[in-house]
Amino acid sequence: MRIKNLKFSLAWKGAFAGLAFAAVIVDLGFFAGRADWYILNYYTLLSNIACGVFFAASHHASERALRAGAKDFAWHPRLEGLFVFCIAVTGIVYATMLAPDDIAKGKFFNFHNLVLHYTGPAMVVLDWLLFSPKGKFRSGDPLRWLLVPLGYFGYILVRSTFAGPIGTTGSRFPYGFIDPAVQGGWGPMMRGVAFITLGMAVLGYAIWALDRLLARRAK
Repeated sequence: MRIKNLKFSLAWKGAFAGLAFAAVIVDLGFFAGRADWYILNYYTLLSNIACGVFFAASHHASERALRAGAKDFAWHPRLEGLFVFCIAVTGIVYATMLAPDDIAKGKFFNFHNLVLHYTGPAMVVLDWLLFSPKGKFRSGDPLRWLLVPLGYFGYILVRSTFAGPIGTTGSRFPYGFIDPAVQGGWGPMMRGVAFITLGMAVLGYAIWALDRLLARRAK
């Protein structure tokens, strides 16, 4: 059941935006006296920054609505679906494909890693479930959402052609599952990408179907 408590929604959105931006700043190395701008080539950072900006704007709009006397308000609930999808991809891909390696290397249990890959995605999904009106998504939206990670992949392909290694990683690709050298060639890598794309499409339509189901239950 949707919670129509604007003050609670405001607190939630503010908490997420604050956590997301804090984790990004830590990951960039600012508190350690450096600026690792190369990490902006990672989908994780980009998805969290995008969600942070959206939620900060949503918080501002909700605050204005509260001051105007509104008791219930949702800022662009259909657009929120895009951010729910994009950051859900972040959480799922990390948990299923990347987390084991980070655990083995001792890079898992730190503030920015847990916020960017777990706390942040969970808070965005819960914000939609708890506060956003349902029944706003259209049947073609999941395919439109899919253009974002595919556009990111396209960017990485172009970057890998014209730029050098990302930071100190020694690789021109941010993730091993999209690195031909790691996957044994372009063919296996592209087959893997096709499989991941199918999985993301299934995720998108699962979100859309849940939205329709919750809308019917609300009626």
